[in-house]
Amino acid sequence: MTSVLARAEGVLRGAPVSIEMAETMPGPPDVVWELITDWEHQGDWMLEASDFVVTSERREGVGVEAEATVRIAGVTTRDRVRVAVWEPHRLLAIEHGGWVSGRGDIYLTPLGHGLTHVFWSEVLEPPLGVLGTVGLWCFRPLMGRVFRRDLRVLAALVRARARPNAGTSRA
Repeated sequence: MTSVLARAEGVLRGAPVSIEMAETMPGPPDVVWELITDWEHQGDWMLEASDFVVTSERREGVGVEAEATVRIAGVTTRDRVRVAVWEPHRLLAIEHGGWVSGRGDIYLTPLGHGLTHVFWSEVLEPPLGVLGTVGLWCFRPLMGRVFRRDLRVLAALVRARARPNAGTSRA
């Protein structure tokens, strides 16, 4: 009976779809980390997401849980996430538990001279079996553009935070 249920669940979940992107951030890993783990302000750089709410008592470390509304190409869903890996200034991994499940990993690598390489990987598992897989594959190029834009916006925020006196005049 269990194997029948497992197979039925497998049919309802489609084949995973991977999206990978990278960007060099104009600031050190601690600044990048601070921005990517500022849960309620993630919508400042993830422009397709809004209404972030931490739903767990924890705010740091493995087990942090949060929700956000995500809208891409007119499709809106509520994404529940849980931190699966927490290695400050190095790796943040979240598990998606919403309509589209999967995992997102953000790796930070210091490059020296105050720069950080960010590698972001999303492995998403669509609902609705083959239909969901086809749909997610059709959305994949758009999601890639959206997530790469997110990294460019994050880079601008990193630049501003890494140079806190930028834009202020001196007497």
